[in-house]
Amino acid sequence: MIFDTEPQNWTELQNYVGQMFEECGFETEISKVVELVRGKKEIDVYTQDTRSEYKPIILVECKFWNKAISQETIHSFRTVVSDFGANIGFIVSKNGFQKGSYEAAQKTNIKLVTLKELETEYYSKWKQGMIEKYMPFADRLFPYWDYPGKMPVDGGTINFEVQQLIHSAYAPICRIGPQDQMKKGFRRNYPISIPILDDDFNKIDELEILSDRQYFNFVEENKDRAYEQFKKLYRE
Repeated sequence: MIFDTEPQNWTELQNYVGQMFEECGFETEISKVVELVRGKKEIDVYTQDTRSEYKPIILVECKFWNKAISQETIHSFRTVVSDFGANIGFIVSKNGFQKGSYEAAQKTNIKLVTLKELETEYYSKWKQGMIEKYMPFADRLFPYWDYPGKMPVDGGTINFEVQQLIHSAYAPICRIGPQDQMKKGFRRNYPISIPILDDDFNKIDELEILSDRQYFNFVEENKDRAYEQFKKLYRE
């Protein structure tokens, strides 16, 4: 799934939701104040999928309550969504919804979900967004490890074993490719074990990646280091 941990308070829940939509590639604002028919209203998460055909606007209300959400809350948020003209409204609840809430949301554009249910609904778009974000970093590594690949600028040779070791150490980045851009293309089998190298290309430890979140966290944290290590090997 998208997140490995659960939010511990309302602020974290709001930030998780905002982060998820932002990583999907949506234009996203947290705590956005919008103009309604009866005045202004602060929305927990405002987001818009500007890359899709009809560019839906989505409003999200985050409820980190210790009780189920009542139908009165649904009616109130439905009015906000309608007055603003949003396409979809999500209420994300920590502890579910009362029976009357589901009845209040029927035949409306309001969806009642937990965070995990919201993650499930946007999981494919999230993967596509993350691949699009990191594809350029994979592309710049490609010439260094693809056969026959680059030649050192001084015309000399490189240590092939070290090149393969660097490739293994940054395999999560190197493995990102066009096949991952398909709707359900990104699939990895976990755990993934990779060597950790020092600045002199010595293996000093090993890292185990257990989830998609850890995979993309690794890419984010190592995208520039991988490039610098390949450049060092090729004496650039």
